[in-house]
Amino acid sequence: MFDINKQNILFNKCFKIVVLISTFFICNEIFALQNKNEMESFIIQNKESTQPETIRKNYKKKVKSHKTKDLTSLDVVSKVLQAQAISKNLDQLNNQSVVLYLEALCDANKLNDASLLIYVNTEIGFFYYTYNEYLKAMPYFAHAAQLLDITPEAQLIQHSATFKKHAYFYGSLGEHEKSIEFLKKALTYTASYNKDYAALLNNIGSSYYKLEDYQKAEEYFLETKNVALENDDKGRYAKALGDLALILLHKKQYQSAIDLLKEDIEISEREKADRNLMYARILLSKIFVETQQYEKAKQNLQLAYAYVESKDYLQSHAYEIAQVNLAIAQQTNDFVLELHSRRALDSLRKEISDKDGQEAINLANWETQKSQFYTELEIEKAKVEKATLINWIIAFCMLILIIGVFFAILSIKRKFKTELSQRENHILQYKIEQLQAQKKLIDSEQTLSSYERYLKHQNQQMTLLENELKNIQQDTSKTNTTLQILKDVMEQQRMSDQNWLGLKRTFIKEENAYYDYLLDKFPDLSETYLRIVILNKMGLQKAEISLILNVKIDVVEEALQRLRIKYNGRFDEHTLN
Repeated sequence: MFDINKQNILFNKCFKIVVLISTFFICNEIFALQNKNEMESFIIQNKESTQPETIRKNYKKKVKSHKTKDLTSLDVVSKVLQAQAISKNLDQLNNQSVVLYLEALCDANKLNDASLLIYVNTEIGFFYYTYNEYLKAMPYFAHAAQLLDITPEAQLIQHSATFKKHAYFYGSLGEHEKSIEFLKKALTYTASYNKDYAALLNNIGSSYYKLEDYQKAEEYFLETKNVALENDDKGRYAKALGDLALILLHKKQYQSAIDLLKEDIEISEREKADRNLMYARILLSKIFVETQQYEKAKQNLQLAYAYVESKDYLQSHAYEIAQVNLAIAQQTNDFVLELHSRRALDSLRKEISDKDGQEAINLANWETQKSQFYTELEIEKAKVEKATLINWIIAFCMLILIIGVFFAILSIKRKFKTELSQRENHILQYKIEQLQAQKKLIDSEQTLSSYERYLKHQNQQMTLLENELKNIQQDTSKTNTTLQILKDVMEQQRMSDQNWLGLKRTFIKEENAYYDYLLDKFPDLSETYLRIVILNKMGLQKAEISLILNVKIDVVEEALQRLRIKYNGRFDEHTLN
């Protein structure tokens, strides 16, 4: 009887422990679900907003109504939405959006929330992808893809948008089967009455078209057209007509394709869908070239170019227009147009090869494959022995770095079609070290100490670069190209407005009392003098300050002396050495 009682007591204790553990996990899951729903609701409320200030106000309202709740994750989402709003307004790459995105990523890393990290990395990657910066977009999409492989879909924020954006990016790299896989996943989370549903169908069709599966492509384009009609989405309907014209062009049914494109253009003009209008006009001009209607082709190219010229990130389409113009010139013996077209192609070739050209896409694709291989290796090593995983990661990163430098050198050799001298290799090394220093600053916890180390490193590099410049100027055998490369590196070595903004923000955070003292006692202190005072306060020497601000040391000394005289020495001794 005693043994039975002991067994019952033991069983009850074990049962209570199990219940407590289960309750903990259930509560944790409920909290995570509530947090996710709150973020989803906030995104839906603010995603169409083009006013960052409105988004900030909406976030502050949420904070006031949840005084006892941690809303750090919602703050991350708020920063992402503000960055998107700024990007919509400016319609170009901009430092304001970049700063907000990086702040959001830093906060998300601290939270170590996989679903939030997927969301932030995807949005940053898509920001760069939107402006055809594939190489900059790739690391963020690669990191998000790694997390997608190990994160349940139910935990994702903005399921459809996340899968759609990954599909667009991988489709741009030529991985159309992977793009279709993501697009079909996005479809499962999108209601058929939603305008995104037709867009997803349209992109699946485009991927099949690029895979040369024209039958499936046509099926999806027709379905896109029907869904767009049901949803009264005239812009998407017009886009579907243009894509169906591609199928007709493949079948050499030129007049039918022309008719569809004319309808596409008419609707796009009414709906003010300028980008789709550009695509339609370029495609229509190609058909006119095929059918020897050269004047009509020129007219459409001219109208398309007017839009392309207004957007810095559409240079690849300017290149495409120049190619069609060249074809017209060669077929009509128009030597003036041919000369103009060839000049345009030459000037655009270098720019698009660095951003959205085939070379950049190939490089991004190569890096993506390497990243996928790295992920598989990481998983396998984690199963065998976690302790050795770090060594493999370090070794692999070093290998990637060596290969990256090797390919960078090869790329420069191809561009200039000549062997680089030893001095040019030095300049390239300075550039690599410069980028590494900037990356180290961004990745580190940004403090005044980290900025001081960064600035001192920059000054050391600048001294070496100035010596290189003197040597090159004395050596007449070196080309103007070498001299220009060095000057570009030196210019980039100067402290950028973005870095200064980050330094100033960190200084205010760590030296808030002193900064307030400056503003209170010396309200007329100019931004230039403020920079000198802050750098001096950090303990940097006059020579170092002069290099950072790109002025002579005499200017710094005179400025400090002028401050002493103007303010009767009211600065403390540490401020003015």
